[in-house]
Amino acid sequence: MSKDRYYYDRITMALDDLLQCKRYCEAMLKLPLGKSFSEERTIYESLYVAFIVSYGRVFTTSNPIAKEFKEPVSHEFGNFRSSMLKTQVDNLRKFHERIIDKRNTAVAHSDGNSRNYQHYGDTALPTGRNPYFPYKHEEVEMALLLVNNLISLVGEEQSKVGGREFSKPLFGESGDAT
Repeated sequence: MSKDRYYYDRITMALDDLLQCKRYCEAMLKLPLGKSFSEERTIYESLYVAFIVSYGRVFTTSNPIAKEFKEPVSHEFGNFRSSMLKTQVDNLRKFHERIIDKRNTAVAHSDGNSRNYQHYGDTALPTGRNPYFPYKHEEVEMALLLVNNLISLVGEEQSKVGGREFSKPLFGESGDAT
């Protein structure tokens, strides 16, 4: 397989992840945020974490099956990701940074500043922040807008790369799979 095929596969993975993000956001918008420790809140927070993880996968390095293509595919996909983000309006670019920061400090890792534990009066009982406090509906709507924008751009890139890399069309002239 060529580097371009692995790049095509990386684009396809990104599209899969973004489509997952879209589903998670749409499901969140159908639910109330819910009160802390309620079943509604647990489901909402689970969808939120799933959204953050799926979104973050698009913006991290992945390993192709053939290790010798990791660097060139990562480089090309990294350039594509940067160009995608540059096309976003400023508030969506900043929101993207918030999502990635949440992923890196609280959801995929446990950085101390995500919880900021404090001990008062030399007690062993810490108090801190809930790093999983999910986005409210207004922020989920913004996430959905960002994700839809990215889905469009990734789909265009997938079509472009697939068109030059594969000789057989996905569908025949009648629309049937070939």
